[in-house]
Amino acid sequence: MSLRVRLVLLIVALVALVAIALSVMHLASLVNLLSADALDRSKLAADQASAFITDRIGQHSEEYKTPLDLSGMKSQWTEIVSIDPDIPKMLVNMLKLSPAIKDINIAGPGGKILASSNPPVTGRALTILPGFAEWSAGSFYTRLLDLIERRADYQFEIPLGVKGEAQPLFRIQVIVSSVLLRAALLAQITTLAYVSGAALFISVLITLFATNRVLRPLKRIEATIDRIVQGNFLGSDSHVNPTYLNPPAEFAVVEGKLNILGERFRGAREQAVELQHDLDGLLQRMATELDVATRLAAISRITGGVAHEIKNPLNAISLRLDLLRARLSQPEEELAAEIDILSSEVRRLDRVVKTFLDFSRPVDVNLTEVDLVAIAREVADLTTPQAGLANIKVWFEDSVKSAPIRGDADMLKQAILNLVLNAIEAMKNGGNLWLRVSREANAILLNVSDDGPGIPTEAREKVFQLYFTTKQRGSGIGLAMTYRAVQLHNGTISFSTELGRGTAFQMLFPALVRYA
Repeated sequence: MSLRVRLVLLIVALVALVAIALSVMHLASLVNLLSADALDRSKLAADQASAFITDRIGQHSEEYKTPLDLSGMKSQWTEIVSIDPDIPKMLVNMLKLSPAIKDINIAGPGGKILASSNPPVTGRALTILPGFAEWSAGSFYTRLLDLIERRADYQFEIPLGVKGEAQPLFRIQVIVSSVLLRAALLAQITTLAYVSGAALFISVLITLFATNRVLRPLKRIEATIDRIVQGNFLGSDSHVNPTYLNPPAEFAVVEGKLNILGERFRGAREQAVELQHDLDGLLQRMATELDVATRLAAISRITGGVAHEIKNPLNAISLRLDLLRARLSQPEEELAAEIDILSSEVRRLDRVVKTFLDFSRPVDVNLTEVDLVAIAREVADLTTPQAGLANIKVWFEDSVKSAPIRGDADMLKQAILNLVLNAIEAMKNGGNLWLRVSREANAILLNVSDDGPGIPTEAREKVFQLYFTTKQRGSGIGLAMTYRAVQLHNGTISFSTELGRGTAFQMLFPALVRYA
């Protein structure tokens, strides 16, 4: 077996082993990601269904007479859930949260299904399935085997009942289909197989090309040595050279040929160096392509980032709901502002989710005349309750009454909110947070600053990079979205920071009108 064949087989074997190892690691990560995502979406669907049912019961209870006892109240609630036509519609809409969710059932006393996303099962007994949370906590090999063999469906269940009662009145069952999870897994496995096969094929081509060029100087050296051994020092025309007739001159000829051989050896070494540079360049390009592939694979983690990002508006909604509950005794017109805020947050939450899912595609920016002062003040008012819980004082300062610019109000609000929430999360021990709006020539300056711990030196060059985060559960999307939003508005964003003194982000936007 020739040296070239051995080199090719060795390199191909190494590449194959690396590809197999990376494929197994990626497959394990993919199964874990699919399981965690499906579990999170199931929890979210169950929580939203629970909140919706509670709200519907509260709305319809006014249409009934006040029950005399707890048993009457339970019967009344069961009847409301059974006859409300909006609950099945809501359950069908909840299926859109994840392609792995198959059905959502609401069971009442005795395990009878009162409402379902699958109407034919309404009135039947609830079928108990294996727990999806326990399945997700199992080993990677067990879950992979279950997905490949198409095992039974799984359930995620939460109770809903009367406070203080040991037994829940309702049971919300979210059914997760292993077949749907398997379909998503097989699609990724197919893509992984194509990538691995392409990498193996490219490695074979590169190996053949590299070994051919690397061994070419050796062949020239071998041919030269063969000519020296044969006495053909001057090549094929050496027999006509008269110097060969003079024996003392042969030593000079041999010395000259050895010098020529040395020159050829040096030339071959230089070629080897050039080939090494070529191989280094190829390896660098392969590393770059691998880095790009890694970033593309990280896009699948966006769903986790979406769950993280929508938690912030939900917290704001929860706080506003608490305020509404505390003020139910006041006139309705005093609650209008709070209700408007909740409606605005829900609409913005819907757009946040769509923006994350479409992050890699062009964004449709709805440019209108907006007031940056009003948007910044709204963000300050919105985050004040959450900041208060963290012992943080929010200050809003405007040196101008209005700051008109052309922009997308929802996108700008989300961009500013990302900066404010990052500052709140950074100040673990409380502090102060300022939002300032001012004019600078023909531009509007929005400054978001805090007196927190500051940004570490090693992280300052990466704060706007997609997927970069210093938080344990961060997604690395918030500041990247803020940076993109500012760019889409023809603006600029920068920051200054000092360890132990705080951080200030400056966003500069073109003013809608020119100021004198």
